[in-house]
Amino acid sequence: MFGLFGDKTKRDIRQINKAAPEIIEYAHQCFRNEMVRDSALLIREHLDRVHAIYKDDPLGPKRAIAEYKNLHRKARQRHDDAALTAFTLVMIYVRAEIQGEACAPARQAIEEFMAQWAHAAPKGD
Repeated sequence: MFGLFGDKTKRDIRQINKAAPEIIEYAHQCFRNEMVRDSALLIREHLDRVHAIYKDDPLGPKRAIAEYKNLHRKARQRHDDAALTAFTLVMIYVRAEIQGEACAPARQAIEEFMAQWAHAAPKGD
């Protein structure tokens, strides 16, 4: 019936692929370089954490999204724009992984954003 209750996958894919570059562009335009750097480094740290903790769990991606929704809410309450941006992009990245190859543009945008600031990561872990 007019697609109201149908498959939302195509819409989700479009939304994910559109949101990632828009959020990254917003961060570049509205935040100081230090905050953009902090966001990029937080994304790398938290994606590594998600992949380490949830790698063998079939429900891992959904659990990760639920966890990061909570962290996102707390960052919003603290007015922590770096964490808010990072947690938003972590959730988008995990959702893009769930969707697979169709969301490669979103994952690529986030990976390029992290790569821009990889030189600022602490050395010697």
